[in-house]
Amino acid sequence: MGLPLPAVAAPFSGAFRAALPALIAAVGQPRGRTLPNEPSRSRAPGHSGTFVGHRPYAPGDDLRRIDWAAYARSGELHVKRFEQEERRAATLLLDLSPRLLCGSPQRRLAQLRLAAVLGGAMLRHLDALAVVAPGGPPNALFAGVAAQEGLLLHLERLPVVAAPAAAALPLLCQRGVPQRVYWLGDFAGLDAVAPVLAAVRRRGGSVTGILPALASDLQPPVLGYQRIVDPETGASHAVVVDQAMAEAVASELAAHARAQALLFAQSGCRWLRWPVPAANDLQAAPYRGLAVLGGG
Repeated sequence: MGLPLPAVAAPFSGAFRAALPALIAAVGQPRGRTLPNEPSRSRAPGHSGTFVGHRPYAPGDDLRRIDWAAYARSGELHVKRFEQEERRAATLLLDLSPRLLCGSPQRRLAQLRLAAVLGGAMLRHLDALAVVAPGGPPNALFAGVAAQEGLLLHLERLPVVAAPAAAALPLLCQRGVPQRVYWLGDFAGLDAVAPVLAAVRRRGGSVTGILPALASDLQPPVLGYQRIVDPETGASHAVVVDQAMAEAVASELAAHARAQALLFAQSGCRWLRWPVPAANDLQAAPYRGLAVLGGG
């Protein structure tokens, strides 16, 4: 029988909620893209703004937006996308794995707080925000500043559950076309992440990967006897860490960090190792300028 999982830290204390407006303001204005079948609030979709490309046709799309010249060339239906649509909606994709319970501060705590801050900025500046969490509850859709509390409650109630990265793709495509995705997780299994990135890109979407990075991610283990516990299985091993092993582990950690950045670059996606602030650090500086990650 496995060991019990570490306790889940409560992410949104009273102090965090009090600081949240300033943290959201520090992010700035995120970019997004239009949800399928969701008309613009200010003007008819697809009839103004700068043309920026195509996406596959989805049932319910305005037939006036179909590019018939592209259909004649490819035999497939595509609709035109315009610049003003790129600011409309975004998706937060969250990893609920037990692995995120590790670290100090807990990586899951940092992930949920970052989701609350980024999500709050999206609710302030965009028309819609979707939250996708493989293994958790159904996709949730939020709109408007008034939905901030609902977003916090949704994030607080997310379970701890192991789900394969591949489970993200059908959830992202439920509305026909992937959204502009901000993927928050630890990206431990790169072989599983790569197909999701490639599939989203093929469908005209974009992904920004954000790793809440702990100082311990790149630090070698302390010399001496160490007890290693897998938080998902509870398997435990005692090992002796000498200087050679510490150096080898540090080298492997650095190589994995390079592989993460390389995978996102080769996939045409953006990547950020976001330095996690201390649990009691509620200053705006760590969140400042994160909105620039919305391109790609």
